[in-house]
Amino acid sequence: MRKKGKKVIQMSNTNPYNMNNVQFTPEGQLKELNVQFSHKAQLGRPVNPNSARQKRLATAPGRKTGRPVNPSSVRQQRLAELEAKRIANGGTLKRGRPVNATSERQLRLADLAARRAAGTLKRGRPVGSGKKVNTAKKAVKPVIVVVGAE
Repeated sequence: MRKKGKKVIQMSNTNPYNMNNVQFTPEGQLKELNVQFSHKAQLGRPVNPNSARQKRLATAPGRKTGRPVNPSSVRQQRLAELEAKRIANGGTLKRGRPVNATSERQLRLADLAARRAAGTLKRGRPVGSGKKVNTAKKAVKPVIVVVGAE
C-alpha cells in the first residue's frame, strides 16, 4: 500500500561536505585565489575553491596539467615544419589540392562572377521552360453512360 500525498525528499543540509548543499559563487571565491573564471568552464560539477587542488593550482598559475609535450616527436616536428612554412608564406598556409585556373569549371565560375558583378546574370528558372500543363483551369465535360439504351 502507498500513502496518498506529496513525496518528501529529505536533504542533509547540515553536512558542509555534501556538494549538493554548497552554494558557490565562483567569481568571488576564485578571484581571491587568483584563478580565472569562465562561464564556458561551468560544465559538470561545480569547482570548490577551498579544495587542496584549487589552492595548489592558484599558487602555480603557469603550471599546466596533463601529459607533457615531447618536442622530438614526429608530430611536433611536423607541426614545427608547418609553422615554418606558415611564417615563410606570410601567415597563410595552402592546404589541399591546388586550383587549376584554366579548368572548365573555374572559367564558368569566373564568368558567373563577372556577370553577377555586372548585373546581367538572370536568376531563377527561365520563364516558360518545362511549363507543366495546368489542369485545374480546364473544364471537364461530364460523360454520361446510358446502359440499355437503343
